[in-house]
Amino acid sequence: MRNHRSRQMIINRYRAARLPLVLVAPFLAIPPAESQAATAAYWRHEEGPAGSIVPDGSNTVLDSSGAGNHMQTFSSANAPFTAATYSSNVSPLALRSGLPNDLSLDFGANPVGTEDGGGRNDDNYTAGKPIQTQLFTAMTVELAFNMNEIGGFQTLFGHDGKPLGDAEGEIDSPVAPLQIKVRGDDFPNAIPNQLFIEWIDGDGDIHSLASGESAVAGQWVHLAFTLTDSAAELWVAGETGDYLLKDAISGEDFAGALGPGEVTIFEPAGFSIGRGMFNNGVTDWSDALIDEVRISDVALTPDEFLFITAPGIDGDYNGDGSVNAADYTVWRDTLDSTTELAADGNNNSVIDSGDYTVWSNNYGASSGSAVAVPEPTGVALFTGLLLATSVLHRRK
Repeated sequence: MRNHRSRQMIINRYRAARLPLVLVAPFLAIPPAESQAATAAYWRHEEGPAGSIVPDGSNTVLDSSGAGNHMQTFSSANAPFTAATYSSNVSPLALRSGLPNDLSLDFGANPVGTEDGGGRNDDNYTAGKPIQTQLFTAMTVELAFNMNEIGGFQTLFGHDGKPLGDAEGEIDSPVAPLQIKVRGDDFPNAIPNQLFIEWIDGDGDIHSLASGESAVAGQWVHLAFTLTDSAAELWVAGETGDYLLKDAISGEDFAGALGPGEVTIFEPAGFSIGRGMFNNGVTDWSDALIDEVRISDVALTPDEFLFITAPGIDGDYNGDGSVNAADYTVWRDTLDSTTELAADGNNNSVIDSGDYTVWSNNYGASSGSAVAVPEPTGVALFTGLLLATSVLHRRK
């Protein structure tokens, strides 16, 4: 548990005086945070046009929430170039709001006509915006992303700063207040390149959630991170199928003891898209398309998340939009598992023969098609595979 005294004194003085709070790095005067509605910020990346880059200047990446939390890039006119490129490659899922989604931002590819060191140098961030002093008693962070390349630590979204280590009695940690990233190692549980969320709660304690599966390049992923004073959840949806709960923590105390119950640590630094921060230095740039980034000051439920999910296909255990031999392989390799449940077609929390039946009954189906019943020879082949798998399993 952290000692709140130094930071809480800053917060209390700031609230009482209602004066601009001056940061040390960067040197910014931040106006008092106003009372905001459920949507605290919403960066849609629709400015465009496609093929153009984020221009220099403040307020160039617009916050559509009306709260004024616009972003900017560090430099698009002079080296080192940091401008992401607008792309027409967007999520295949419709927005629940009904708004059109025509553009995303490509972080990592070189902007047109410039050289930014081979990519992985592009980012957007807030500077002196209201959200930087907003105190969240609950929150939801949502975004859609599509990795261009897997490799290394790549932060998709974050809250900058190094809040731990400046108060008496607290640990000195290099961790930033909030980071949503694809890790470049196999932590946790020896699973490489996981989607990973790390945050510091209102008491100064560090927590994390992980997807439990390796990220894949070239596919749109939709995530929602929800946080209350006692629960945290990571929800993920692919290009088909519903939002699935990938990891969760419940029964914890995330709220600050001396503040108004904020669930993330107070740190009046910027929010960023396309890179992270470690030990108060910018790092971990993304090579990814990122779109529709929204922060809410409530914990939303799946029926309130940004995207309307597309129905999945029964038996499509690898999520590629078709039911074929590759899905059988997923079932075979996880048979009897109660933790790796991608092939749990009958939703009984164990991979068993019933899930094989779901797969075989839908073999040949694909997105937008009716179920295609396999030829008798195909059925016989996979029945043989099932029997062989069962025999091998009994011998273990």
